[in-house]
Amino acid sequence: MKRLMSLVIAGILALVPAFLGAQENLPKSREAVFIEMNGPGEVLVKAKGIGGVSGMFGFKEEESLKIALEDAKKAAVYLVVYGGAGLDPVIKTPEEKNKFASFENDFFWSENLRKYIVWEAQSLDSRVKLAGGDKIKVEKQFRISRQAIITDLTERGILQGTKELAEEIGLPTMMALPDVKPGQNPLEQLRTDAVLKQGASVIESYLTARKYDVIAPDQAEQIFQQHRAQLALKGQEEDLSYAIALSVGSDVYITYTISIENRMVGSTQVHKASVSVRAYETTTARLLGTETGYSEESAAPATALVEAAITNALNNVMSRINGYWTDDVKIGLQYKVIFNLTGKFDEDTRYDIADAVSKTLKKICNRTKENVVSEKTIDYLVWVSNKDMQSPTSFFRETRREFLANFSKGKLRQINLNRKLMILGIE
Repeated sequence: MKRLMSLVIAGILALVPAFLGAQENLPKSREAVFIEMNGPGEVLVKAKGIGGVSGMFGFKEEESLKIALEDAKKAAVYLVVYGGAGLDPVIKTPEEKNKFASFENDFFWSENLRKYIVWEAQSLDSRVKLAGGDKIKVEKQFRISRQAIITDLTERGILQGTKELAEEIGLPTMMALPDVKPGQNPLEQLRTDAVLKQGASVIESYLTARKYDVIAPDQAEQIFQQHRAQLALKGQEEDLSYAIALSVGSDVYITYTISIENRMVGSTQVHKASVSVRAYETTTARLLGTETGYSEESAAPATALVEAAITNALNNVMSRINGYWTDDVKIGLQYKVIFNLTGKFDEDTRYDIADAVSKTLKKICNRTKENVVSEKTIDYLVWVSNKDMQSPTSFFRETRREFLANFSKGKLRQINLNRKLMILGIE
């Protein structure tokens, strides 16, 4: 028995060096805080590091300081990879975490991390001794290239790149509109407010640089006015941002508010911009992500500060949009389908029509959600994974064929078809 216990203990002790070796490059402190985004792909972080080396003649302070500084760099990158308060992680899904686990120790090797650190402060924010003087703890600011980390992990197959995502399922079509009060037209606000127009331009530039399809609001206005009557929009409490995005076929629409604060510092007027950004799923108006970004306080023009604040907010929001898009589109292309009963039907026939619509959509779609059934309107959300129905035209053609098989007394015609919205008439 004693011999067996000895063998077990020996085996455990033999595994300890291997385990420690597998973890030796990870940061010791893991204490870091997000400060702000600098540009579209850089993160300013304040991180702490711990180091402690003792020799024959006691504590080796200079060597311990070097180790603490390296540990702080690791902690800064660790925060960007795994996220923290105010900062979305690069590694999100369980699948990504499993893939990264085997590479994690090599990733945090000091020589590898150097390519992600684009700047570090010249001085320390703090420096204290711990453990009775046997260790030293430092705090310092670093600017980390989040984009370089994403690129590296994408090349290694840990993350799915935007290009691969686009090839597999396509990227969402986007639209940016200012957030306005219910009943106000955001397109009108864009025409009359230079700061809001600047905000739309910054968001559109950010999205197009990342290969998203972007619908410009000013180009969408004519389409929206044509569809407004078809959607029967009226009253003063309607959400026109949602209606515009739906009518022109965007998958996701982004709304934003801009606030600029001014104050005097000596004889100089300085400004600070804050921008709140929200992203919605167009077909349902479901909130996908919200974030507020801030600029530094500066005497720079307001337009430059607005750009910095929007970029800070968009980085986190876009990571949530991509996560939603990857998950949601896997169950099929999503349509909002509205059936308008334009013909004269009695009550019993309307029930038959509702049954025929339900049977039709359940047969040709892999998922359906009934929103509204009224005397004149039947409203559905549907998801279509069949590759032969990935365009509105082909989907309508199959819907009409199947509907006539279920209801021979009526005729289905198209009123409006676009990427997200289908308005069909039954007569």
